[in-house]
Amino acid sequence: MRAQNSEVTPTTGTGTTRSTGYVARPLIEGFPGKSTSHGAFGWSSLWLLDDGIRRVLIDAGQPAYIPLIHAGLERYGLTTDDVTDVLLTHMHWDHVSNFPMFANATTWVSERELRWAADQPAGTPFIPDLHVQELLRRTHGVERMSGGQEVLPGIHVIDSPGHTPHHLAFHLERADEQRVFAGDAVKNVYELGSGRVDSTLDAEASAATIVALRSLLTDTGATLVPGHDVALRWENGEARRQHPQRAAIGYFADAAHGEEDRSIG
Repeated sequence: MRAQNSEVTPTTGTGTTRSTGYVARPLIEGFPGKSTSHGAFGWSSLWLLDDGIRRVLIDAGQPAYIPLIHAGLERYGLTTDDVTDVLLTHMHWDHVSNFPMFANATTWVSERELRWAADQPAGTPFIPDLHVQELLRRTHGVERMSGGQEVLPGIHVIDSPGHTPHHLAFHLERADEQRVFAGDAVKNVYELGSGRVDSTLDAEASAATIVALRSLLTDTGATLVPGHDVALRWENGEARRQHPQRAAIGYFADAAHGEEDRSIG
């Protein structure tokens, strides 16, 4: 099924209210770290879009994010029950895992990406087998989407293959500041700036996707939200962060001392 492109117009006791645009806020800002000794960090970006009618999450995050998601929503007077939609960029564990915690939300997933993930053998790196099967199993609360679709009013779906074959990005137009949520099609400032993509199933397709997204940013003046970094600007052929990157990290170094601050940034 496809989303309807018409506005949702709730009626209150004082009359009719129409949504005018989304406010976009990061619940958790991604971090561009890797570890060869302990696997991927999985610190992916998680943003909330709120227009007073819908509260939309871009991706669902990894399991360790659960308390951070609760705390982030609480800052805005919300709970997981208030989330109306979850838009998934692709079927990797750090972007998909928490979709079941949003009981009242519709989870939107790429038809082709879901079928591709389901066809991979168990144990394929980064694909959460049980979550894939659960998305396939559910007949309520899961909807399919595809590139070129206006999945929700003012939010358009963009094909962005490479990292995975059927990866999607989202262009938020109905807001004071346009944004492109790139997921792992663009993971960090280095990838946007250099055009070279780490951890991709198709390097050529990833490079072409970055060229297309740069063009969109130039044409619209939008900010890009990458999969594993803070929000980025693309101006005069250069990529830059909107604010400094930081990760708060504690480390227990020895038996004599407690936790030490080893934060990055």
